[in-house]
Amino acid sequence: MQAATHQEMKEFISGHSSVRCDDRKIAFDFAEAKSIRVELKVNEPSQLIYLARLVAHLRYEEAHFTSAALWITQWGIWDDRVEAVGLKTIERFRQGFGENRSLQVAPGLLFRHDEFVESVSCLLQPMLVGWDAYYVPRWAWGSLDFFLFVSHDGFLDINTRTTEMYNEALVILGKEWTKNGMRS
Repeated sequence: MQAATHQEMKEFISGHSSVRCDDRKIAFDFAEAKSIRVELKVNEPSQLIYLARLVAHLRYEEAHFTSAALWITQWGIWDDRVEAVGLKTIERFRQGFGENRSLQVAPGLLFRHDEFVESVSCLLQPMLVGWDAYYVPRWAWGSLDFFLFVSHDGFLDINTRTTEMYNEALVILGKEWTKNGMRS
């Protein structure tokens, strides 16, 4: 794991030809692009862990993971006591990799091919605490077919590049996660 500044995150994201990065927003620059909205309100906390791992890979095998970027773009929205838990978790995680810069200085995380579980662990933090964040995975085959946006408003958008990926994601998520008009 390596921490990255906003500028370094923009450069990493810009390495994908089908993605547009404007300030702190990422979008597919592709006519077929669609998104699936998943509400993050769950009955059991373990469901968020399951969801984070599921959406982090969707149709890909975890063994084909080559890297990922997690870019936390907004925090400081909620009560300081709640946010302190998430900030401390990320801070300690990063210190375990020798990174001492604050989230304010380096709000991005870049993960290597052998750090899939670590990337999911960090993706879970914005889902739990209520931060805005993007998760952009890379795989050993194929192009960038999807990326995730976690919103502080309690939902996750799975942004797909093609209709094929959109349909596959709906099947993978099943009715459990796409009920009640959560498609967009």
